[in-house]
This record gives sequence, C-alpha cells and structure tokens, in this order.
Amino acid sequence: MGRLRIVKGKIFEVVENDLHYYSEAAITESASDVYAEKGDDGISHSGDPGTPPPSPTLSKCAVFFRPTKEWKGEFGFDWIRVGDSKMETDVPYNGIIGNYGTVYATQKEAKFTADPKKYSSILKDYSTFSVYKGTYYVPNMTLKAGEKATLDIITHITEKADKLHYAYNTDVFELTIIKKFTVTKGVNYDESALIIKCKKTFSSAETIRVIATKNKLMEKVGEIKVLPNDKIKDVNILMIPVKVEKMNATGAVKGNEKTIAVNAFNQSYIKASIFEKSTPIVADGFLFNLFFTTKDKKGNVVTDTSGWRSIHATLDKIFFEDKKNEAYRDYYRVFMLPTSLGLNGIAEDVGNVKTVVAFQNRNDSSTAHEILHAMGLYHTFDNDSPYTFKIYNTDNIMDYTHQTKNPKTKVWKSRFSTNKFQWKKINKDIK
Repeated sequence: MGRLRIVKGKIFEVVENDLHYYSEAAITESASDVYAEKGDDGISHSGDPGTPPPSPTLSKCAVFFRPTKEWKGEFGFDWIRVGDSKMETDVPYNGIIGNYGTVYATQKEAKFTADPKKYSSILKDYSTFSVYKGTYYVPNMTLKAGEKATLDIITHITEKADKLHYAYNTDVFELTIIKKFTVTKGVNYDESALIIKCKKTFSSAETIRVIATKNKLMEKVGEIKVLPNDKIKDVNILMIPVKVEKMNATGAVKGNEKTIAVNAFNQSYIKASIFEKSTPIVADGFLFNLFFTTKDKKGNVVTDTSGWRSIHATLDKIFFEDKKNEAYRDYYRVFMLPTSLGLNGIAEDVGNVKTVVAFQNRNDSSTAHEILHAMGLYHTFDNDSPYTFKIYNTDNIMDYTHQTKNPKTKVWKSRFSTNKFQWKKINKDIK
C-alpha cells in the first residue's frame, strides 16, 4: 500500500503497511457504531446510519523529544526548558526569564527579577496542542538536507496505549528507531532512542509526530516542528592573526572554535565558511601603540580598554592598507590578538558591523559569541535582548555560562545553543 496524505481539513495520514490516521479535531463517522482498522483490507464500518461512534477512550500518555547529553549544537533544537533532559545545563525557563535593574548583570550588585509575563510571551514562539498533562509546547528544530539528529525520548505514561508510532513525511525524513518506546507506567527516559535524517530540502514546516492508539482511536501525543530549510544564508568569516611588535607575539586560531562557530550559525540555517590568513598583519606604530601602554602587576604590556571600541577601526585600517585585502571587505573579520587580557573578545558593536577582536586567552566559543554580537544578538542576560534570562543559567552561546564550573566534575561548562528568537533575528527567512 502507498503513502496517503490528505492536506485539506484537519486530517493527516501516513501509510506504511498499515493505515495510520488521526485528527487534530474530533472525527465523526456518521454511519457507524463500530470502528475497525486493518491495514491490508482497509477500514470497515457497520451500524445504523446517522449514529456516531462511541466517545473516544484516549490513552493518558505524552512523548517528549530532547537533545542528547552529547549534543553540542550541530543542529538547531529549541524548546521550553523544564529541566527534564540529561544535558549539563538545563534550567526551567519559568523563573529565569525577566529583567535586571539598572546594574548590569555581570556586576555583583546586579539584581534579577523574574517576570511571569515575559515567560508567557516566549511561549508564543512554540506551536501547541493538548495532551492529558495539559499544554504541549512543540520544540522548534532546524535540520538541513543530509544532516542527522540523534534525540532522547521521554514517555510519560499514566495509562498505557495499545500502540505508539511515529507519523512523518517519508519523502523528507528517514527515521531510525534505536530504542522502542518504553511504556512502563511513570516517566521513562530512553537515551539516544531516535535518529532523524533529513533527506531533502523543503519549503514549509514539517512535523514528526507520535500517535497513540487506544481502542482503535488515535491521538497525537508528541511532536517536533522542523522549520523550512530551503533558504540557506551564506556568510564568510576571515580569521586574521595579529602580530604585536611590542610583545613579539602573534595571535592564532584556538582549539575547537571554528567547529563551534560553524555549528552556532548552522542552527539559524546560516552556512559559515571560515578562512584563515596565513600571514599576520603587524600591529605597530603610533595609533596601535595607544592600546598597549598599560602594564599589569608583572610588568607585562596589556591592552588599555579605556578606548577599546576604536581598536576595531585601527586594525581595519592596518589590514586594508594592503589593497589586496579589499576582497574581504564584506567578510566578518576576526582579528586574533596575542594579549592575555581578561577579556575574551570584543565586537565593534551589536548589529551592522563586521569587525571582531579576539584575545588569545579566549574561550573556544568566544569567536562565535562575538560574531553573533556583530550580527545583532545581545547577551541573553541583557535587558535589550527580546527575552532576558538570568545570567549563567542557560547553555546559550550568548550567555556567560562558560565562566562557571560543573559542581560535580569541576570542569568549565559549555555554551553552544541558540533559540528561535535569535534564529529569526540573524536570518530573516526564519519565521
């Protein structure tokens, strides 16, 4: 039997060997009081005309999708956090969205106030439907053609369904079920249970749903919304090593920062091509030396931050003195400095700029963080951000969570994720 999809009305069907269908509204079979389903022989009905079937007896269960603890932002996955995943940083959003006062969030005196209205506002970024537990907020996902995503599955079972199965567009996705749904009463956590492969580009949102069958009636109990992937934005990034004559040292690419940056932009359907200049520019002369007139306690020359914004213009001026570099005018330019200053990096401004300064003591995620500033994203703890989160409480790349340690392992935490409201800001094709 082939695949059938009804696109009008509320009914969506997926057919493999058996016919599976459900409705987002009530289904009325006006000519039957008996409902039977057989994949090979079709659906049969019997009873007096005009008599509706018995009231649905739906299973009391819900299925939730979460990234695995190994996820580092290779694909976009944005959901209302409730603290139920295996991830290192997963703090419930209800209570950490609000505002800071007049003291900036990074200062000791800063005071954060949770705002239930702001929390209610962010909920509007997610599609919803009803399950027995209440409102189900559908995660937003980005996945390009050829990419795969491995997810954990959480099943909440109060009353066992006769059957749970996936419903999805087989033309677009290929699902590999590593672990079948655990249906023991209670909350069940199946790690790395599902692999989703995107087979092609698509121009309207697709969904991957979980359908529960109970007494031959069907109900949606889980869902992911995958955003259209047919409009990929390209950006070019140039990493430029800077040699500081006074220090006799040169900045360089650090650790895993290129991969982290590519992943961060990929979440917003932005394809980042990162290039590296092999020959450093030499930072010397009166203008640049203005930034290297301060000494630390050990006598080392460090950056004077009193006028830090003009360092971008100065570095650009040095770089573009070589007319061959005009080819990079539209690139995002990351000037890698060898200083040991406490700062990780500085974007020239938030939005509508191309120049970033990255200091050698930076974290591997700092370059992506600063370029995202240049593209228009604020810190997640900034009151100018569309949603203000309590600092150090998310794995968002625009947070400062990397400055905190895991209390168990004593290892510095990671930041790598972004939210849909950020995707929409830097990629206008995302709705």
